This record gives sequence, C-alpha cells and structure tokens, in this order.
Amino acid sequence: MHRILALVLCALLCAQAAWSYTPEDTAMLMPGPFQNWKTLETDHFRINYREHHLPFAQRLAAVAEKVYIKQTPRLQWEPKKKTEVVITDTYDGSNGGATVLPFNRFFIFMNAPVEGELLDNAPWIEQVFTHEFVHILHLDQSSGGQTTLRNIFGRFFFAFPQIFSPAWVSEGLAVYEETDASKQFGRGQSAYYDAMMRAEYLNGFRSFSQLSYQGYWGTDWPSGQVYLYGYYFFEFLHAEYGEQKAFEYLQNWNSNIIPWRMQSRAKRVFGLSAEGLWNQFQAYLTKKFEQEMVSLPVVDYTPVVETGRINGNPVWMADGSFYYYREDGRRHPTLQHIDADGNEVQVAEVIEYQQIDVHPQAGVLLSRHTVCNNVDVFADLYRLQDNGAWKRITECGRYPRAAWAHSGERIAAVHTDRGLSQIAILDGRGTLLQLLKPLAAGEVIGHIDWSPDDKKLVAAVRREATGWNLEVLDVERDLWTPLTRNDHLEQRPRFSTDGKWVYFISDQKGMMNVRRMRLQDGQVQTVSRTQTAIVDYSVNADQSSVRVAEYTAQGVVIREQALQSWGDTYAGLWKDRAKVKSIVNQPDYSAEAFTDISDYSPLDTLAPTSWFAFLYADSDDNNWIQFILQGQDVLGFHQWQLAPAYYFDKQEFGGSLSYVAYHRLALLAERELDTVREEAPGIPSVWRQETRYQAVWQQPINSFEGTFEVDFGMGKEDVKRIIDGYGEYDSYRDNFAGVSLNWSDYERYLHSISVENGRKVRLLAEQYDAFGDGYHDGSVYSLDWREYLSLFDNHVLALRAVLGKADDSAKAFQLGNELDELQTLGALIGFGRTGYTLRGYSDNQSQLAGTNLRLYSAEYRLPVGEWFDGYTVLPVGLGKAGLHLFVDHGAAWSAGQNKDYYTGIGAELRPDLLIGYSTLKLESTLGFAKGLDDEIGETTVYLRLGASF
Repeated sequence: MHRILALVLCALLCAQAAWSYTPEDTAMLMPGPFQNWKTLETDHFRINYREHHLPFAQRLAAVAEKVYIKQTPRLQWEPKKKTEVVITDTYDGSNGGATVLPFNRFFIFMNAPVEGELLDNAPWIEQVFTHEFVHILHLDQSSGGQTTLRNIFGRFFFAFPQIFSPAWVSEGLAVYEETDASKQFGRGQSAYYDAMMRAEYLNGFRSFSQLSYQGYWGTDWPSGQVYLYGYYFFEFLHAEYGEQKAFEYLQNWNSNIIPWRMQSRAKRVFGLSAEGLWNQFQAYLTKKFEQEMVSLPVVDYTPVVETGRINGNPVWMADGSFYYYREDGRRHPTLQHIDADGNEVQVAEVIEYQQIDVHPQAGVLLSRHTVCNNVDVFADLYRLQDNGAWKRITECGRYPRAAWAHSGERIAAVHTDRGLSQIAILDGRGTLLQLLKPLAAGEVIGHIDWSPDDKKLVAAVRREATGWNLEVLDVERDLWTPLTRNDHLEQRPRFSTDGKWVYFISDQKGMMNVRRMRLQDGQVQTVSRTQTAIVDYSVNADQSSVRVAEYTAQGVVIREQALQSWGDTYAGLWKDRAKVKSIVNQPDYSAEAFTDISDYSPLDTLAPTSWFAFLYADSDDNNWIQFILQGQDVLGFHQWQLAPAYYFDKQEFGGSLSYVAYHRLALLAERELDTVREEAPGIPSVWRQETRYQAVWQQPINSFEGTFEVDFGMGKEDVKRIIDGYGEYDSYRDNFAGVSLNWSDYERYLHSISVENGRKVRLLAEQYDAFGDGYHDGSVYSLDWREYLSLFDNHVLALRAVLGKADDSAKAFQLGNELDELQTLGALIGFGRTGYTLRGYSDNQSQLAGTNLRLYSAEYRLPVGEWFDGYTVLPVGLGKAGLHLFVDHGAAWSAGQNKDYYTGIGAELRPDLLIGYSTLKLESTLGFAKGLDDEIGETTVYLRLGASF
C-alpha cells in the first residue's frame, strides 16, 4: 500500500501546491481494519467497501461495467483478472489513485469535487472511475517478450513497459479518455483547461524535456501540468494524425524491453524524433490558442496582489479592508489583510486550508483539514482569536465549506459523510443546532452564502439530472428551489448586500467569469473580463468594483476591475434542460441489480503475484541463489515477503521472512551465511552463520501540527563461526527490548531542499539481555534532537544534539563515518543505533568509542537551483539541488577515560538526479569532510545515492 499512499499524497500535492507538516504514518488515509468490510463482485471488478457504503458501491458497480464495455475496445486491452476497487471515505476531498502492482487496483474517495479543474457535470463516480480504469488498461498492457517475462515471473515491475512512460503520457491519456465534448464531460473540454493552456500560450509552451522531467516531482506552476499538456498532446495526435495513430503511439511500447525509449517510440509511428513530434505539437497549440486570443478582450484592471503562487478566497469588507489567503510554496500559507489605505499585514498562518469567511464582528471563520480517528483527514471549523491563534470549534465535524450568517450568531456549513451532502446550522461556538436532510446519492452541495435576512441560503448544487446549477434553500422549511437550470458549470454564489442580485462564477460561452442574476426577473449579466479564468471573487459594498482571483501563467493573482455589464444578458433558468448524458441517467442503469456480496477476506488477494531469483557469487567462495516472493491483500491489512536462499558452497538454506500487520506490527526473521576465510590447501574454510529475529510495534498519534509516536521493539541474534567439516567453534548471542518516544513537527514546502521550520526528537531506551543468554547486558539511553530553523528563501539552519549513556556491560557508542549506523540486532526495526556520524573520522577509532556520548552538529543548507530538465536520448536530468556546509563536534568515552572532543568540517552537494524522466529520483550526496584532529582525523570524499519512486 506504500505505492498507493504515495499516489494519494502526490494527488494532494497537485491539489494544494505547498504543504507543511504531513504525518509519515503509512496508515494515513488507508482503509481501517475491524470496520466490517465487504466485497461486491461484478463480471469484471471486485469492489471493496465498508458495509454502510453499500448504496455507493452498487452505484459504482453499475457504472463500472458500462465503463468497461466502452473503454476496453478503445484501448484494445482486457485485464486477465478482475480489477480490485477500494471505496474509502477517509478524506474530505476528491481524488483517486491507480496501480497495476502487485495487481490491478485503484481507490476512490467518495466526496465529489465542487471547484477547480475537476468540477464537472458528469457524476463523480463516472468521472473518477473512467480516469482510474484507463490507467489500469494503459499500464497493464504488454506484448511479445514482455508478456513472456510476465508469464514466467508474474507481475514483476520490469514486465510492465508502460510504467516507464513519462507522467504526461499516462495522465494525458486518462484525461483524454475521461473527456467527451458531446456530453460536456471531462477536463479536456472544460473552460478551465482551455484557460490554463491560454496562460501557457502567453508564457511560452514547455519543451519536451521540461515537461517530461517535471512529472510529479516538479515545482513549476501549475502543479498538474502533466495532466494539462498530456491531454492536449493526445488531442493533437487525434487532430493531426487520427485517433488510430494516437493509440498506436501508446501500444508500440507494449513489447519494449529497454525502458524510456521515447525517441524510438515517436520514430516508429510518426517517423520523427520525440522532439520533432513535440515541435509539431507546439505548433498545433500555437495555432489553436493564437486564434482564441484574437477574440478575447484587453482587460483594464488594477493590480492588488500579483506575487506568490496562489492568492485566493478574497473577502472585501464593507469598511474597505480586504482579506485573502496566500501561498507561495516557500513558507507557511497565511491569511493576509489589506486595510482601506492599502497597508498589508499577515493575520495568521494557515495549514490545510479549505475555506475562509470573515464577519465584521464575529471575526474569521476557517474550514481546514484535521486528522481524525488518527488516520482520517476530515474538515473542521476554526475561529481566529485575538492573539492570532486558531480555536477549533468542531470535532471531526466534516464541514469543508461554511459561511457566517449576517447576524454573526449562526454558521451554515456543508456536511459530508458517505458521499452525501447536507446543510448543517451551527452557533458561533460550533454547536450543532440543526442538520437538514441530505441530498440524494450523487447530488452535491458546493459553496454557500446567506441571504441578507438570514432566512435563506444560496448554493451551487449538482443534481443527477441537471448537473451544476444555483439553488436557494429556505432554511426553516428545508426546501430547495432552483435559481438557474442550464448546462453551464455554476459555482461560488453570493447574495449582494441589498439582496437584489446573486453573484456567481460560470463557464458560459466557454469563459469562466463573474456573473450576476437579477432575482426580480432571472436575467444574468457578465460583470468581469478575463483572458484566462476567474476562480474566485469579492464585490465591494456599493457594487461598483469586483476583486477577482484570476488564473495566470505565474499563479493565481488578485486584480480589481470596475463592475459593469459586458455583452448580452441571458436567462439563467431554462424552460427545458435535457438530462445530463451520464450512465446513471440511462434507461438500463440499475444499481440494485448488483447483489453478489460477501465478507471481505484478505485471503482472496494475499497470494504472491510474482517471483524473482537473485544469483550471487564472489571471489570469497560465496555463491547462493535467493528466491523472492511477496504479497499483500488489497486493503493493505497484511503484507509479507518470503525470500528463501540456498548456499551452494555450504549446502545450507537461509533467507528472510517479513510480515507487517495493519501498518503497525512488523515481524522479521533472517538467516545469512558468509565465508570468513576461503579454503586453502590443508586449511578448511571458515564461515559465519547469522540468525536474527526482530519485532516492532509502531503507534503514532497523528496531527497536522505534529506526530507523537511510541515504538516498542525487540530483537535477538545468534552468530556462529563454523569450520567446514568440523562444525561450530565459536558463537555469539545477543538480545534486547526497547522503547522509543518520538516527536516530529518539521515542515517541507514546495521549494524546500530540506525539512525546515520544526524539529524531530527521539528518546530511546534499550535493555540488553532482556531475555537471557545475551552477550551484552544493561541499559542504553539516548536523546537525539534535530532542530530545523527556516531562514529566508528556503535556506535552513539544521542543528543536532545527541546525548547517550550506556551501562558498562551494554553496547558502547561509536562516532565516525558519514552516516548514523544501526546495528544488525535491531537495524530493520529502527533500534540498536550505536554508531553516530562524525564526518572526517573513520568509525573504527578507539578514541571515538565509549559508554557516554555527546554529539553536536550544525549545518547551513542553501538552495543551489531547480531545473527539472535533462537529456532526452539518455533520460537523465536534474531536479532540485542544495549545498550543505557542516560542522560536527563530538566525544565518546567510558568511565575513567578522558572526555576528548573531536571536530570535523566539510560540505555536501545534494542534487536530485532524475532517472527515466520522472520515473525515479535519486537523492544523491557528494561530500567532502575533513577531521581537524591531526592524530585520527581524515580527509574524505564520499558519494551516496538514495531512491524515491
């Protein structure tokens, strides 16, 4: 499930480009155990859901089979086995994620989108299911030698050639397939995507290499550009070469043994290099959007906020002051305030922002994500206090959108649960006063606003039959009345201060502008102008001006325009509005027909899906073969790996076994054999046999402010020296039990080269010989405190202090080397740390060993650059890079020894190497260290590589 978690976090990253602290718990957002999970089987899918989500599961099943019938012929692929689908309600947001390893599976969050690029008249279940299933049909494909590999080894990573496509290929295809212009479905036909690409036209289109290396790691605006450019690339292929050629471009990679050969991929189908084909694509975009720009107006505006990445949620107060949300990808997002004279101040820092509303007396109301049930992420309401702190007024209320009543005494909020939407009325302290009946399944409430008399709410509402429109709710009678009914995407409605108008944003005529409806006669006027898209707005009290949050090539900026009517007026409420052309509106749609339901069983998907053999031989007479098998159930409750090995020279079996339960309990065992001395004439060989058992229970207490975690671990090892033909002649046994207390609240922003603005603290206590018959005996205690101080523009001062104390008969501490070292006894579970970094010194110096430890380190970490570009024939590039200048100062000693400190200085260059475009990120370190002590200090150069997928 780690791969799915990575996809989830990546999806959240695209939705919110800068983030602060995120818990590292792999159980976050994942299905929870002991929740009565069920499995609903259809002809081609197994849908896994919690029992009380049955109606949603049945609706999805009916949609799934229709999507299967449509998409499998188009992509010319049918999976051999049923695809696993997981429905989860652990997140108050809209997303999904797919993977083909270890089997075809994807997850869907139940809440439908109400804004942004995902806003659509299609039902959420059809929109997200189509997108994710297309990923499965694309990435699962293989032919020729790759199919042969898969038939032999199973679902092995390198037997999936399409995985090695740049991200824009897979995401672009999925957006292309979700798009149906005739139905007004999908991002590809949306006014928002059109606006985003117009902004790219004004800024200059990205090159082939730039987009391929941006992938999911990139920091350029916009964060989701692989989706955007990917869609238009397939539109270009369809328009210029025909759809058959577009699919041929995909499928010619199905037998590709050598990954990332984008040059040959283009050459075989179009006779062009990858760059040559991309040049044609850019020419297509230039022509298309050049024509669009001719018909767009030149807009007169006054800049309000033009810097930063996202400036949104504008609130223009009656006294002329102005609030907005700001995020620049370099520091904490904030709530900003500009007074009537233009003086700007930061009001408060904001994390996990959803929405802000401001009342002149009641103050600022914030909806933001919080961690609930330790692993779920739900929206709660907060109020800003006079001291600048946020006071939480609901507990896991699930209120992603909210609005103050004009009296300041009540709050209306949208409540979400089980994929259903309803209105909640709360008092100013967050106490629930009234919960109105929920809308039907598949119907969604977007943003809301109170009428001036506080008797009604206006809301953007999506209905199954008519899509997104505006409706008015009589709160006392709990009665909805349509205000508009048309085929536009309408959102963010607000009453005018006199109650005569309702302002809103819609995509009428393909342009996202601010509009207003005169309630007296239902006529709609367009009152803003843009060359891209207006994503939010606020009107001043006398309705003479509007401040808009406008999408641009550099980010979302805030600009002021005169409020006046542009173009023709039109009726917002049509007499006839044809039903949305969705699957759920087709005559043969029947969710109730899907009743093949059983209790969820991990055994259904726990079997291994692949195997791999590793053959090893060296000059020390070691030669062995190891087979690796692994598996997990689809919900991730159980994960295991079995890796038996046979040592030919020793005629012995070994290997390893691991099992992880519910992301909390890990059990590990291993047996290794290694030749210590080769056989020589008259001298038998000597080899070492090592057997270890380890177990750990990890219990985090998560929040976005920080995580406290308690870990309990134990380990046992048995090391024997064996003379070939004579048997054991020496043995060593050790065991321990330990507990660690951990706190982390460090942050990382989009442009960070290092964690920053927080700390990571670990207090560790271990008892050796906890189970008897151990070589070491006694207690070991250590405190490892790391502090990260943000300076400016993502420069960081990283400080570290380690204090250690061990009993005389316990394991001693050792300073030296370039990395902390975990001892074999507890390495795999994070215990047994006795080797600590002191750069510029080797780790075998007796002067740096002892039962007492003091280590202090300071690093100045400065950004060097951000590229996210590279070569195309040889797909190697650079992402971000930082330079770390360090000083290490430490001492280790035992009773009766001198407490001598040693110092090392140096520098580390840390570039992110991008391999295979955006497939693999190698977090590399090229370091130089010098120990300042003339006796044992050294001058060293070292290189480290670490991988991120």
